[in-house]
Amino acid sequence: MYRLLVAVLLLATGACTQASPRDPAVTQDVLTYVAKIKKWEPIEAQVLKTIRDLRRSQYVDDDYVVATVGGIMDDVELHLEEIARYQPRTAPVIEVHDRYRAAWRSLHDSFAAIMKAMERKDYVELSRGTEAMARSRDELVTVAAALNLLLKESGLKESDDQAANS
Repeated sequence: MYRLLVAVLLLATGACTQASPRDPAVTQDVLTYVAKIKKWEPIEAQVLKTIRDLRRSQYVDDDYVVATVGGIMDDVELHLEEIARYQPRTAPVIEVHDRYRAAWRSLHDSFAAIMKAMERKDYVELSRGTEAMARSRDELVTVAAALNLLLKESGLKESDDQAANS
C-alpha cells in the first residue's frame, strides 16, 4: 500500500504542472489535498511498517504485539486529530477525505482491539482485530485509488487511455 500511495503522489506531483480544463475549484482543492497527503506520508509509512511487522510476527509474542501497537497509538491518535481538522472545500475531495478519515478511525479501532485482545489473551478477538486491521488497510488503498481517479478527472493526471495514446 505504501508503494501505491508513493506512486500516486509522485504521479500527482508530475501532473500538477499541467493546466486543467476542469473545474478550477476542484482542481485547486485536489492540489491542496495532495500536498496534505504528502505531509501525512511519514505516519502512513510508519503505520504500514507496523502492520507488516505485526503480520510477520504472526502474533505469537503477546508482549511484542502490545508494545508494537502501543508504540504507534499516540501517533495514530494525533493523525486522527490532524485529519479531522482538515476540511476540503469541494464535494469530490470531501468524499475522498471522509473515506480517508473513516479508514484511519477504523484502523485505530482495530489497533485498540488487537492490544486489548492480546492483553486478555483472547485470540478470537485478536482474529477479529487483525481482520479489521486488514480491511482498514485495504480501504486506505481504495482511498488512494479514489484520489488517483480524482486526479484524472481534474485533469491533473493523464488517464490510462491518454497515456497509452501518447
